Amino acid sequence: MERDMLDFDRFLSEKKKAYVTVSVFGKPYRVRREIPALLPILLARAEAEGQAAEMGKALLKTGDMLFGAENVDGFCRQGMTAEELTELVEQTLALICGKKPENDTETLEDDGSREADGGEAAKK
Repeated sequence: MERDMLDFDRFLSEKKKAYVTVSVFGKPYRVRREIPALLPILLARAEAEGQAAEMGKALLKTGDMLFGAENVDGFCRQGMTAEELTELVEQTLALICGKKPENDTETLEDDGSREADGGEAAKK
Protein backbone atom coordinates (compact mmCIF):
# COMPACT_ATOMS: atom_id res chain seq x y z
CA MET A 1 0.00 0.00 0.00
CA GLU A 2 1.20 3.50 -0.73
CA ARG A 3 2.62 5.47 2.18
CA ASP A 4 0.45 8.48 1.46
CA MET A 5 -2.83 6.57 1.35
CA LEU A 6 -5.17 6.33 4.32
CA ASP A 7 -7.10 3.07 4.51
CA PHE A 8 -9.97 4.26 6.67
CA ASP A 9 -12.07 1.24 5.68
CA ARG A 10 -9.52 -0.97 7.41
CA PHE A 11 -9.65 1.21 10.51
CA LEU A 12 -13.45 0.91 10.61
CA SER A 13 -13.41 -2.85 10.07
CA GLU A 14 -10.91 -3.37 12.90
CA LYS A 15 -12.67 -1.08 15.33
CA LYS A 16 -14.37 -2.95 18.16
CA LYS A 17 -18.05 -2.14 18.46
CA ALA A 18 -19.56 -1.75 21.92
CA TYR A 19 -23.27 -1.66 22.71
CA VAL A 20 -25.70 -0.60 25.43
CA THR A 21 -29.11 -2.18 25.96
CA VAL A 22 -32.20 0.00 26.24
CA SER A 23 -35.58 -1.49 27.15
CA VAL A 24 -38.59 0.15 25.50
CA PHE A 25 -42.10 -1.21 26.02
CA GLY A 26 -40.60 -4.35 27.54
CA LYS A 27 -38.36 -5.14 24.58
CA PRO A 28 -34.56 -4.80 24.77
CA TYR A 29 -32.76 -2.90 21.98
CA ARG A 30 -29.01 -3.07 21.38
CA VAL A 31 -27.71 0.39 20.59
CA ARG A 32 -24.13 1.14 19.55
CA ARG A 33 -22.19 2.91 22.29
CA GLU A 34 -21.34 5.78 19.96
CA ILE A 35 -23.12 8.99 19.15
CA PRO A 36 -24.09 9.02 15.46
CA ALA A 37 -21.91 11.56 13.62
CA LEU A 38 -24.94 13.18 12.03
CA LEU A 39 -26.30 14.38 15.41
CA PRO A 40 -23.59 16.91 16.33
CA ILE A 41 -23.45 18.05 12.71
CA LEU A 42 -27.20 18.73 12.58
CA LEU A 43 -27.18 20.41 16.00
CA ALA A 44 -24.21 22.62 15.12
CA ARG A 45 -25.81 23.70 11.84
CA ALA A 46 -29.14 24.45 13.52
CA GLU A 47 -27.43 26.39 16.32
CA ALA A 48 -25.34 28.41 13.86
CA GLU A 49 -28.52 29.36 12.01
CA GLY A 50 -30.42 30.05 15.25
CA GLN A 51 -33.10 27.49 14.47
CA ALA A 52 -34.37 26.00 17.72
CA ALA A 53 -37.02 23.99 15.86
CA GLU A 54 -34.32 22.34 13.75
CA MET A 55 -32.43 21.39 16.91
CA GLY A 56 -35.55 19.60 18.17
CA LYS A 57 -35.96 17.81 14.85
CA ALA A 58 -32.32 16.73 14.96
CA LEU A 59 -32.81 15.24 18.40
CA LEU A 60 -35.91 13.34 17.30
CA LYS A 61 -34.16 12.19 14.11
CA THR A 62 -31.50 10.75 16.40
CA GLY A 63 -34.12 8.28 17.60
CA ASP A 64 -34.18 6.86 14.08
CA MET A 65 -30.38 6.69 14.05
CA LEU A 66 -30.21 4.92 17.41
CA PHE A 67 -33.17 2.52 17.20
CA GLY A 68 -34.07 2.41 13.50
CA ALA A 69 -36.98 4.26 11.90
CA GLU A 70 -39.22 1.19 11.91
CA ASN A 71 -38.74 0.75 15.68
CA VAL A 72 -39.39 4.44 16.38
CA ASP A 73 -42.57 4.19 14.29
CA GLY A 74 -43.53 1.18 16.42
CA PHE A 75 -42.93 3.15 19.65
CA CYS A 76 -45.23 5.87 18.34
CA ARG A 77 -47.92 3.35 17.34
CA GLN A 78 -47.79 2.05 20.91
CA GLY A 79 -48.58 5.53 22.21
CA MET A 80 -45.19 7.13 22.83
CA THR A 81 -45.46 10.92 22.84
CA ALA A 82 -42.99 13.38 21.30
CA GLU A 83 -41.89 14.37 24.80
CA GLU A 84 -41.31 10.72 25.76
CA LEU A 85 -39.36 10.07 22.55
CA THR A 86 -37.21 13.10 23.27
CA GLU A 87 -36.60 11.81 26.80
CA LEU A 88 -35.76 8.33 25.47
CA VAL A 89 -33.21 9.80 23.06
CA GLU A 90 -31.69 12.06 25.72
CA GLN A 91 -31.38 9.24 28.26
CA THR A 92 -29.95 6.87 25.63
CA LEU A 93 -27.34 9.47 24.64
CA ALA A 94 -26.48 9.93 28.33
CA LEU A 95 -26.08 6.16 28.69
CA ILE A 96 -23.82 6.08 25.62
CA CYS A 97 -21.71 8.80 27.24
CA GLY A 98 -21.35 6.68 30.38
CA LYS A 99 -23.91 8.29 32.67
CA LYS A 100 -25.92 6.03 34.94
CA PRO A 101 -29.49 5.51 33.69
CA GLU A 102 -32.09 7.49 35.63
CA ASN A 103 -34.04 4.30 36.36
CA ASP A 104 -31.08 2.11 37.28
CA THR A 105 -32.61 0.86 40.53
CA GLU A 106 -36.31 1.10 39.80
CA THR A 107 -38.80 0.90 36.96
CA LEU A 108 -42.06 2.79 36.66
CA GLU A 109 -45.08 0.53 36.55
CA ASP A 110 -48.28 1.36 34.61
CA ASP A 111 -50.12 2.31 37.81
CA GLY A 112 -47.44 4.89 38.72
CA SER A 113 -45.83 2.75 41.42
CA ARG A 114 -42.15 1.89 41.24
CA GLU A 115 -40.54 -1.52 41.31
CA ALA A 116 -36.90 -1.97 42.29
CA ASP A 117 -35.56 -4.43 39.75
CA GLY A 118 -32.81 -2.59 37.89
CA GLY A 119 -34.74 -2.47 34.62
CA GLU A 120 -34.27 -4.69 31.57
CA ALA A 121 -30.99 -3.07 30.53
CA ALA A 122 -29.44 -3.84 33.91
CA LYS A 123 -30.33 -7.53 33.62
CA LYS A 124 -28.38 -8.05 30.40
